[in-house]
Amino acid sequence: MSLQKVPVGTLLLPASGVSSIVKSINKFGLNESVASGGTEEIWDGSAVYSFPSTALMTSISQTTDQVAMRGATIEVQGLDANFAEVTQDLVLDASDTTTVVTLGTALIRCFRMKVQADVVSDSTIRVHNAGETQDYAIIGAGNNQTLMAIYTVPADKNAYMTNYWAHHNPVTGQDFTSNPIKLWAADRANLYAKQLKHVVGLPVDGNFQHLFNPYPKFTEKTDIFLTSSPVLKDASVSAGFDLLIVDA
Repeated sequence: MSLQKVPVGTLLLPASGVSSIVKSINKFGLNESVASGGTEEIWDGSAVYSFPSTALMTSISQTTDQVAMRGATIEVQGLDANFAEVTQDLVLDASDTTTVVTLGTALIRCFRMKVQADVVSDSTIRVHNAGETQDYAIIGAGNNQTLMAIYTVPADKNAYMTNYWAHHNPVTGQDFTSNPIKLWAADRANLYAKQLKHVVGLPVDGNFQHLFNPYPKFTEKTDIFLTSSPVLKDASVSAGFDLLIVDA
């Protein structure tokens, strides 16, 4: 029997043969205070996340004016109204960072922001709607990039998840009785509601990593995210996942 050589940078997928890996994605998030008795996504907002059905993400601004951050460039990564990948560099106002700056391309999804300057943010920097009534991505003070275990598969791509993980960040008084970490996927191309794909209970004093074999597949326009649901006490949770992105 002859052996087929598979080029470096390819992924052998039984259902589709050999597919070229476009890129890998490492998503990592932090929710410092998941409310007891509720369910929240793992992201900087420490609240239930909102997935808009249209491109409502139009603007960026800083919550409190920071002189050193004036004129700084913020990289915004997301998807446009057609779910195509878009990376934009937005320059905060040169005289007041709370002044709203309009995105060149409105987004239906935003899954990462980064400060592209030699200065540390001392207040949150947010991607929001035109009226500033809803935040979709937040750079927390001191972090200089978003921490969100949320990703949406771009149009004409598939994603394969290799693993996901979670960690309880010990905080005095956060002795929850249980805290299921759930992996969700919502196929927006077919207008499906979110579906539970996996769940692991997070111990109060520990963490976990779940490895997939084979890798589960997520198709274009699918929202992938992790949630925490602590019982009895609030919880500070870090979590994330790794994806391989291939052409559909």
